Amino acid sequence: MGINQLCKRCKTAEAAVVSRKEPFCIACFRKFVSLKQRKQMMSDQYFQDIFKVMYPDKKKTAEEAERLNQGSRILVPLSFGSSSIVMLDVLNDTLTEQREMHRGKTGFRIDVLVCYLKDDLEELKRKAEALMTVKLRDNKNSVKVHLVDIESSMNSPDFTRIHLQDSTYMVRNASVSANEAQSVKELLSSCSNRSAREDLLNIIKTAIIKRFGVQGGYKAILWGHSTTRLADEIMSLVVKGRASQIANALNDSEEDFEYGEPLRNLHPMRDILLSEIDAYCFVSDLTQYLHKYKPQDTLLVNKIPVAPDAQPPRAKLTKNMTINELARQYFDGIEGSYSNVISTVVRTGAKLDDPENSLKSKVRCGICNNTVFCDGSHWLRNITVTSSHPIEDAEEEAMFRAWSASEQGKVRGEYLKLTSEMEISGHEFPVCYGCILTLGEVKHKSLIWPSSQSNSVESVIEDFIISDESDSEHEGH
Repeated sequence: MGINQLCKRCKTAEAAVVSRKEPFCIACFRKFVSLKQRKQMMSDQYFQDIFKVMYPDKKKTAEEAERLNQGSRILVPLSFGSSSIVMLDVLNDTLTEQREMHRGKTGFRIDVLVCYLKDDLEELKRKAEALMTVKLRDNKNSVKVHLVDIESSMNSPDFTRIHLQDSTYMVRNASVSANEAQSVKELLSSCSNRSAREDLLNIIKTAIIKRFGVQGGYKAILWGHSTTRLADEIMSLVVKGRASQIANALNDSEEDFEYGEPLRNLHPMRDILLSEIDAYCFVSDLTQYLHKYKPQDTLLVNKIPVAPDAQPPRAKLTKNMTINELARQYFDGIEGSYSNVISTVVRTGAKLDDPENSLKSKVRCGICNNTVFCDGSHWLRNITVTSSHPIEDAEEEAMFRAWSASEQGKVRGEYLKLTSEMEISGHEFPVCYGCILTLGEVKHKSLIWPSSQSNSVESVIEDFIISDESDSEHEGH
């Protein structure tokens, strides 16, 4: 392709992006991505009523119409990756267009939720304030940004120890005192590999977001997952023993009752590839808002120049990669030539339904809160040899004593002591198959988990709201 090739859509401006074998100028490419997102935002009557500007008609008065416009509040979890930033940018453009077309009226309001660990707080605050005071400035009255400490997920009056007994794969729990509680950092550091850490952190973040959505009475949560991200999530859930969660994770058409009250989820970017989202970031000057994410310039006609002193990125060893990273690596590799494979994975996942429940009653997992459809412990017992071979002679006895005195033997001894205590004081605890596998990767196959978290988000959210005062201070400098 020649550098000066024209955009195929408008046929007047120079092409800046080539996506799906079609050249786009910046304006047409932004419109292409925006329309794909807006199509999902209007996918059914429920979402149309959220995003449209309401006016009085035969069924509602002017006051009722205005109340509907003010009450259409959506929650946008913001990770500061390219997908959630682009989704927010399109939402902001939608608000701007509504204000211009409807004489200052808008059909919805946005609450942005940022979950953070303390090490990232200052950087995320700076980027959130930049978003509010620069990018979202014209719609600041319709957007609020909330920051919630992920550690708040461990704020609970009651805690329980959840323990996996490896001889039977039985999961037990017993109440513990609050002073035994672990911080999120301690909990993650007790995991033996990065996949288990990522899994637990994702469970914690999802719980915070959905609980905040329920408590705040939002009309919907908008998840900024691209087609590529959804595809690698589907594959990862299968590998991690969480395939039963796929149907619920992709369900945008029914209410989600995971945290008691009904809530609707929406994935408005489910038809947009990650490479397209990254290209949108470059052409829309959004890369400055990204955090711990490097967008790819694969679709840009003019690639981003690399600084002469820049170090080439280190290739990750496969053994150090998480399951999600391995799935992402695969889809990144085929996105250019076989993007239809990615779309097929997502479409197939969306057609799945919940599996048949083989339990006597409906139960939720005590860790991830997803529905448990079968007894994973029973299945594992049937396919696994759980008993050890007895010691037969003096040589084996000596070797066993030497191993018992080693660091590994001492850790095993602590685990067996804890198992014995849990058999006496613990109770059988419902845990899904995926969380059983994750528990197996945690130190002593045991973790301290909050028993109740009904007010954990409400108790911290007041401390972290970026409001109009931040904007005033910014303008004064």
